[in-house]
This record gives sequence, structure tokens and C-alpha cells, in this order.
Amino acid sequence: MKLAAGATLLLVCGGIGVFVYAAGNRRAATPGAGDIAIAITDRTCEPATLTVPAGKASFVVSNRGERVLEWEILDGVMVLEERENIAPGQSRRLTTQLHPGEYAITCGLLGAPRGRLIVQASATQPRPALTLMDMVGPAAEYRALLTERSAAFGAALDAFAQAREAGDTQAAAAARREASTLLPALRPATAGDSALEALFGKAQAALGGDVAASPAETRQAGEAFRAALGQRTVLPDTMLAGAVALLSAEGGETVPDEALAAARGIAQLLLPLTNRIDPGLAARTKADLAELPREAEPGGARPGATLLPLAEDLSAMRKALALPEAERKS
Repeated sequence: MKLAAGATLLLVCGGIGVFVYAAGNRRAATPGAGDIAIAITDRTCEPATLTVPAGKASFVVSNRGERVLEWEILDGVMVLEERENIAPGQSRRLTTQLHPGEYAITCGLLGAPRGRLIVQASATQPRPALTLMDMVGPAAEYRALLTERSAAFGAALDAFAQAREAGDTQAAAAARREASTLLPALRPATAGDSALEALFGKAQAALGGDVAASPAETRQAGEAFRAALGQRTVLPDTMLAGAVALLSAEGGETVPDEALAAARGIAQLLLPLTNRIDPGLAARTKADLAELPREAEPGGARPGATLLPLAEDLSAMRKALALPEAERKS
């Protein structure tokens, strides 16, 4: 019995020894001459903003907090690189290949403010070729945005039907206006898909005109469009084609502020990816966006001619971010 207990004790001590040895090895990661040192605590990164050249980079991440932490490089919602389970007092090395652009870095716990990683292009380095994997982050973010807007549109349709059934004409009119206002923001996702464009047109017709369709017909048209929209994956060049269509206005025509807000959102979403491919185009687009009013006015409109620079930017972005046909089919 004593022999068994002694053997168990030796195994436990041996396990602790292995753990301590492994932990000691992890602590051994110290910044070298070519390394980029970054310290993380529960709430911050030091430094909070890093500017590095594109290409291969080696980070040494030190945990100066009181909890086990991780460090991530994020492109939108997509985790590009990470080091997990960094214990207090430990340092871990992360070596990766960085493309030009601006990324977020996690700084401590989940709710802590994020830092910035700015990767600058080299004049001698060729521009990176885009692959389908580069589109995953923007497509996922746009999918989340579409889901949110589609849900709001569906709620307005429900409110319209319920108000009409209750005989509340004032509430029905307000819900119909809200649905009509929300619908154009979903239009960029229909670009290049004739079936989806047709469903969008039916939903718009059911809500518009001097004589609106019945609540049942309006809801049916809207839900048919929402169901088809939910099945579509929208790549950046399609988003941009739709955004350019929103901004297109001939002669003295105006662009509704709601359409402008949707186009602005797409441009802002795709600026980081554009900066990787064409930093000059990204800077020009950012400057043209800054010229626009910060807040859209419900029911407001802007002369189409004043939006021409932004429309040209988005057209150029569409060409820059278009995937080769081979990548689309992969």
C-alpha cells in the first residue's frame, strides 16, 4: 500500500516537474534584434499602435497581467493569427507574413479596447494577389450587416400588417414608410443576380405606388425577397457594383440619404482590404468619404453630381478587388 502511494506521489511530482520545465521554456522567448516586442495586460497593449513593414514579422508577446491571456491579429471579424494561453509572466513568439493594410489587435480581456496594427507597403514589394480566403472576412461582416437590416425590414413589414389588421391607418402608414426606407439598403446585395433583383422589384412595388398592395401581398413579397437574400453570399466586387448603382444619378436626379448611407457602409467595410492592394486608392476613398455629412437625414437626398468622386472611387475599388474566375470557382 505504501509502495503504491509512493509511486503515485512520484508520478504527481514528475508531472509538476514537466509542467514547470515547459513553463520555463515558454518564458524563454525574449525579443531579438529583429523582433517586435509587445506587452499585454488585462486591459491594454503596450504599444497600443504598431506600424510595421509588410512581409515576414516576428512578434514576442509578454503577458504583464494577472490572468492567462491571448493575443490576436484581426481582419474585421476574422482571426488571422493568434497566440493563446499566455500565462502571467510568460512570453510567446508569433511569426507571420503580413500584407499591407490596417488590422486590429486584441489587448487583454474580451471587453478591453483593441489596438491597431498598421502594415505599410514597400515600394519594391509587388502587390499581393487576392484569393478567396481574403474575401471571407468582408463577406462575413457584410452578411451580418445584411441580416440585421433584413430583420429590421421584416419587423417593419410585420408592423404594417398588424396595424392594417387592427384598422390603425396612421400606424400602418408609418410602418409602410419605414419598410420603404429600409429596403434600398438591401439592394447592393442583388447586383448581378437577376432573380434576386426581380424579387427586390416586387417587394418595392408592393410597398410603393399610390395604391399599396394588401398587407398579405406586401408581406409575401417582402418575405420572398428576404428568404432569397438569406441564401446569397456577396463578395466585395458585387457589393461595390451595388453601391455604385445606388449612387448613380443622371442629370439633376438626387440620391436618397438612405442609399448614400448604405454605399458609405460598403466603402468603409472594404477600405482595409483595398489598402492592402492599392493604398493610394484607399486614401483617396477615405478622403472623399470624409467630405460627406456624417449623419444621413431620413427622407433627405443629395444631388447625384456631388457624389461622382465617391462613385468613381467605388468603381475603381470594384476592379481592384475582383477575384480571378479561377478563384471564384475554387
